[in-house]
Amino acid sequence: MAETTQQTQNNGKFYPPHAKPLKGTESFAYATWRFMRNPIEGFGPLTYSQPIASVKSLGVRMHVISDPAGMAEVLTQHEPAFKKSPLDQRIMGSATREGLLSVHDEQWKRQRRAVAPMFKHRHMADLAPDVNAVITAFSRKLGGGGEVELSAAMADVTFDVLAKALLGDPQGLNRETLRMATRRVVTAAGTLRPDDLIPWTGYVPRPVGPRGMMAIKRLRTAADDLLDERSQDNGGDDLVALLVGAKDPKTGEALSRREQRDNLIGFFIAGHETTALTLTWAFYLIGMDKAVQRRLRDEAAAIIGTRAVEYDDLVKLTFTRAVIDETMRLFPPAPVLARQCRKAVTICGREIEPGDIMILANYVMHRTERLWDDPLAFDPDRFIRQPELRKKGAPFMPFGGGPRICVGAAFAVMEAVMVLISLVRDYKIKVAPDCYPRPKMTVTLRPEGGIKARFEKL
Repeated sequence: MAETTQQTQNNGKFYPPHAKPLKGTESFAYATWRFMRNPIEGFGPLTYSQPIASVKSLGVRMHVISDPAGMAEVLTQHEPAFKKSPLDQRIMGSATREGLLSVHDEQWKRQRRAVAPMFKHRHMADLAPDVNAVITAFSRKLGGGGEVELSAAMADVTFDVLAKALLGDPQGLNRETLRMATRRVVTAAGTLRPDDLIPWTGYVPRPVGPRGMMAIKRLRTAADDLLDERSQDNGGDDLVALLVGAKDPKTGEALSRREQRDNLIGFFIAGHETTALTLTWAFYLIGMDKAVQRRLRDEAAAIIGTRAVEYDDLVKLTFTRAVIDETMRLFPPAPVLARQCRKAVTICGREIEPGDIMILANYVMHRTERLWDDPLAFDPDRFIRQPELRKKGAPFMPFGGGPRICVGAAFAVMEAVMVLISLVRDYKIKVAPDCYPRPKMTVTLRPEGGIKARFEKL
């Protein structure tokens, strides 16, 4: 059985489950097996103690980086020298090969310019009422309270936000089917297999099995239906309309239908799965730490009272934002990023050659003692004591970094803060004291076996 630390309480702090590093004495075969079963459990002690650690496997040199300066060198300073790793491209390529998640260079820039306006501050302020409408509907469904499985419940909430706020609230969209299809694609694509150890190129198709292919087909059908509908009415300012009407300001070239569709599928996946898991872990953490939950409720009473949270409230909800940030530090939406070198460059003082793979281990960086005080503790106040942790160059990178940083990061934070503060104000959240789920990495970081929580109306 994979190892996680045992639950402990110390000085009033809660220490959530985490993957213990390897001891460094394991055989290569055992270490590889651990990594394949759950990538975050396959890192050795050197990755936690030094900025870069290198290993050669099947003729490919891999470098694990757990240092903010090294990550900035890969993602920003020398960004043109790297591309998404072949495995990354194979994992998501079956669903999003021509979308933002997979393409590079000019094709990526053209698409990024197309969707970026959707996430400007002005536009997000207009989307806040849509988020509130979904929260209200979820609260109405909860009624006086009850037991929920957090992963499923938060997936419901965030998919409804995606549909209402970003997709224009389309009628006839089978949301339950799409939620299940999205989760199946992430599971099928993100679970490592023995053949993933072979250094294929990014263009070699990666089979995802009959159920995975059926899920991808459902996502493609839904995306095509949305695009067809919007192409006919030619209206709206949501994400679908932006993709349909986007043109490169330099050439006047529109996105191809395949690019439009693959980007919509990318937003089905990234637009709700990551935020749903952030909220899942956040409710788990405050369910285990009653003092933090009380402070959130006090902040809600002081800032929003009984009304709906507004966009302008977000900057005042400092502790709520700190809880979300601390959740993403412990359970980052992107726990590991991978890049392949395509031009010789020096990273962390080490010579990196074309073909080398860079493993950017955010999960490790967020939990290493040389960068954080008491890194395994759930301590939201660290982001209040040290507001510089949110600045560039800090060892906190939940959404990646550089030009390819998640385009919807600000919206995801807005959504998470609004959902958390609204539900904590109205409900007491309880989690069983012996609930200690293993963090399991596919593309995202899920609690193995799920988390049951009871919401009790206040």
